[in-house]
Amino acid sequence: MFKKIFTGIFILALGLTQADAQSFDDLFSQGKAAYHKGDLAAAVASYTKAIELNPKSVAAYNNRGIAHKSMGNTDAAIKDFTSAINIDPNHKSSYYNRGNTQHGIGKLFEAIQDYSKAISMDPFDDKVYNNRGVAHKDAGNYDQAIKDFNSALGIKPGNANIYNNRGSAKAQKGNLLEAIEDFTKALDLDPQHAGAYYNRGNAYKSLGMNQKAENDYQSAQKASKANAGKSHHHHHQTVFEKRNEKFQDIDKTFRENLFKKQAESFKADDKAFNKNPFNEQAKAFKAEDAAF
Repeated sequence: MFKKIFTGIFILALGLTQADAQSFDDLFSQGKAAYHKGDLAAAVASYTKAIELNPKSVAAYNNRGIAHKSMGNTDAAIKDFTSAINIDPNHKSSYYNRGNTQHGIGKLFEAIQDYSKAISMDPFDDKVYNNRGVAHKDAGNYDQAIKDFNSALGIKPGNANIYNNRGSAKAQKGNLLEAIEDFTKALDLDPQHAGAYYNRGNAYKSLGMNQKAENDYQSAQKASKANAGKSHHHHHQTVFEKRNEKFQDIDKTFRENLFKKQAESFKADDKAFNKNPFNEQAKAFKAEDAAF
């Protein structure tokens, strides 16, 4: 009863008729369903129609921004996340999503600002600390990156990707032995983490431990093939399947790797080892767009 009264007051406050509100809900649901299926253009179209009915819907702007980003329309995505923030300046997810988008196009300073804003609203989100850490690492701020990865691990100590990222930052700073410890910890947690094998191999090679490096490169290749086999037998998780955070009914996630370049292995002196061929495995803790 209370829910119905509240919904009625909300509809009146927006100036919507009951029919408009129902149409908005239908269009919003259609947008989510289309996004689940990977039909991004249809998702954008449905959210656009929903926004026409309710131009104050933070959730519709936020979700349309995610769809735009997944299509590679980064300018449109940033514009939508900004619209959501203008409506609700305390909307953490839109800052986080805009940060992910800025990061993906190399606007590191802007990304760090958005991640910092999101952290100020929720200081217990390991994903935001991790992603800000990757942005700091990409900007060469290795000490700050390590600090962020430490914060992320304090919240979620069992995440192999965060250890791999911290190891990469330590390696880039020149602390190879500490980096090896982190890569080893990542492998303890995930024995099929090809990126951690490859990164540890790079560290061993830089230290002149060539046999250990070769062993790790071979292990990276095997892990990569094993992971590819798993991907072949299982459907990729769709944008909203991975986690159960808030999506207005539940939140999250997008499959796209924002950090294909940013989360590669640390840059080794030897050009032959500058690029990590296992970037699918060595990617940063996947940035997950928060949807509604």
